Amino acid sequence: MSKFKRAAVAAAAMMVLSPLAACGGGGGGASAGGPRIGVTVYGEGNLVKEGKEGMEAYAKARGMDLLWNSADGEVNKQANQIEQMITARVDAIIIVPVQYDSLQPQLQHAKDAGIPVIAVNTTVKNKALLTTSVLPDDVAAGTQDAQMMVDHLGGKGNVVMLQCVLGSSYELDRTKGMMSVLDKNPGIKLLAKGEAANNGRAEGAARMKNWLTAFPKIDGVMACGDDMGLGAVQASKEAGKKIPVTGIDGIADGLEATKNGDFVGTQLQDGRVELGAGLAVANLVVHHQPVETAYVYKMVPVDAHNVDTFTAHVVTHVDAFLKTLPDLLDANVKSGDIANESTK
Repeated sequence: MSKFKRAAVAAAAMMVLSPLAACGGGGGGASAGGPRIGVTVYGEGNLVKEGKEGMEAYAKARGMDLLWNSADGEVNKQANQIEQMITARVDAIIIVPVQYDSLQPQLQHAKDAGIPVIAVNTTVKNKALLTTSVLPDDVAAGTQDAQMMVDHLGGKGNVVMLQCVLGSSYELDRTKGMMSVLDKNPGIKLLAKGEAANNGRAEGAARMKNWLTAFPKIDGVMACGDDMGLGAVQASKEAGKKIPVTGIDGIADGLEATKNGDFVGTQLQDGRVELGAGLAVANLVVHHQPVETAYVYKMVPVDAHNVDTFTAHVVTHVDAFLKTLPDLLDANVKSGDIANESTK
């Protein structure tokens, strides 16, 4: 391929990606000289939307440009987005993969092109193709979710389990954590488990409606994510029932549900902090600074006793929190305490 044709292909890729560049040095970032970071996420639920806010705040403060893409739950779409980023010669790529066993050819292409790849929030099977990662301890989150329900029910009762997108790394780990608790508590009977596609409320509500028809007595719902758990709350209310729900993610509505009693509790995965940390790590990588092989985000259990503290960061005082976030993220990456939200 001639250099003119290569330039044309790169220009075409930038035409696809540039409209998604929302922050940093302006436009595609080349004229400003700041790092251009390609980002592809599995979808744009509440967690990722909040994460985008955190990344934008960090990018603006550090003179970076984001080329933001959503795969909308489609592996092939995400693969194509990565190929476009490689052609556009971004400085680094952040992936929030749709599926665990995916993207190997694209990540190999990125590696061959000398473009570092950072996995955030979810990961892929072939970790050797990643430069580093910022990932939650999803097994622990699932364990906490199930234990909250076991404690709430006093060790006895019938429960159902709403699973995240089947085959994703976080679904596999969260399900593993929840099942480990159930295996130790024979007084809790698992009536059914099933996927809430796209991790959505509508899908969670639909699944719950079917279960309410199938089972005469459901004592609790363990949800792999807050959104689907909120769907279960909706379906239960429509059926004239109040059934305890535990969730994971700590999104705004999940915290509100914990506050008003619709949820027993949730596990805080603050997207602004976690995805923002991914960009802070990418900033180190593109400036050739040393990074750890992996960073772990440890979720905090949230219930009625501590929900107000985290609601301030996620809901009521977001703008103030975002102003402090870039420095907080850099400090967290340096200390290794990725989930820290204290600015004191």
